[in-house]
Amino acid sequence: MAPSAKRTIAAALLDLVEQKPLEKISVSDIVKHAGVGRQTFYNHFKDKNDLIFWIFLRTLSGEKALMAHAGLRVYLTKLYSEAQKYRRFLMQACRQEGQNALSDAIYEQTYHYYRNWIVLRHGKAVLNDEIEFALKFNAHGASDLYVQWAKDGMPGSAEVQANFAADCMPQKLKKLLG
Repeated sequence: MAPSAKRTIAAALLDLVEQKPLEKISVSDIVKHAGVGRQTFYNHFKDKNDLIFWIFLRTLSGEKALMAHAGLRVYLTKLYSEAQKYRRFLMQACRQEGQNALSDAIYEQTYHYYRNWIVLRHGKAVLNDEIEFALKFNAHGASDLYVQWAKDGMPGSAEVQANFAADCMPQKLKKLLG
């Protein structure tokens, strides 16, 4: 029941975003549209921002396997392509500021994803100060690029955006992620 309830609540928010601005949508609006009680919402999500992040994470599902088999550029292209399917939602979600804003969560997700990928493939021993700096530098740049792209309405193709992200990545990370 839990995953189904989460999907129902997420679908309700995605539907509502098509009707009115995200910042004007309340938890009451979401539960009414989803046909669930407030307690059901709070059993699954801390707040609306937690729901927003959960939806964002769903746009990334399956990407890890793709990176393992097809490489960094294909992974990034798929990531940006999936985001375009949620254009209206992500455009508004990335514009939100304040505590638990999606833009901060995207940075954290980017940093930890690449760090965990490197540890999985090469072990913790490669995580020296230089690689940690490169990871943080890249996570800030890549997440800011993604957020700005979303705020701007996702102009251009997913492939062009993925190439920007890959081309700007520090060489040391490309080697470890490749």
